[in-house]
Amino acid sequence: MTTTPSLDRLIKKHYPNATTEVAFIERVWQILGDERHIDLSKVLLANSVCADDVIPIRESEIPLPKIKGKLKQHFLGPFSMGGLAGIPYSGLTGVLTVAHHIPEGGAALIVYGPHIGITDQGELGKLLRPGQQRESAACGALTLALKHFQSAPDYVPAYNDDDTEQMTLERRLLPFREQILAAEKPLQAATEITYTIIQELIHRYVRAQKKEFSCEYLALAGGIVINTSPEYEDYVDLRHLSVKRVSDL
Repeated sequence: MTTTPSLDRLIKKHYPNATTEVAFIERVWQILGDERHIDLSKVLLANSVCADDVIPIRESEIPLPKIKGKLKQHFLGPFSMGGLAGIPYSGLTGVLTVAHHIPEGGAALIVYGPHIGITDQGELGKLLRPGQQRESAACGALTLALKHFQSAPDYVPAYNDDDTEQMTLERRLLPFREQILAAEKPLQAATEITYTIIQELIHRYVRAQKKEFSCEYLALAGGIVINTSPEYEDYVDLRHLSVKRVSDL
């Protein structure tokens, strides 16, 4: 996969600090391995990203170009904490489980955030998926939430045992409904707010379960994934990257 100058410009019109997915992974690789000297073969990858099949960071085998003499390697996992739109639905129990699954002498890397598609023409909120000829929504769950918010001024998501993730997503977004609908790009605004929600939840859950981690280091990487057409590389707008001793959390 590759990118083009024109696509890069279109993406950076909306996300000026976005970098390619490979550049994002290289940075994570560098800070874990080169700066903190963590054994990457013992890093458990956990993620709180959307269940959408276009999210490449869900894969445990992360392809990398040659970096300082190292060829493609693997993180352990992934352990999936998220679901629709990347909300960490597994909650405190999910973080507790991650803490208990880290190998001895290892570390954990939690990657989190929502995603948004972009077409080859620069339209946000849509993308061409592999094997399809028509563009579709991304993130679909956020697009549906936005549709519901626009449907009636008094819309309130009702709890539904058969659709718990979508209803939970909409309930978390509901306090920001007017802000989202008043935005020039409502879906982008919903994506930004969803990132803020995920960030707060992940950090709160980690602090609450801090004593359950027996490892020395915990890495957190949060951002917005920008999905492109199948032939192009995805981008990541990195918002948070830290590697801290668990004792300092």
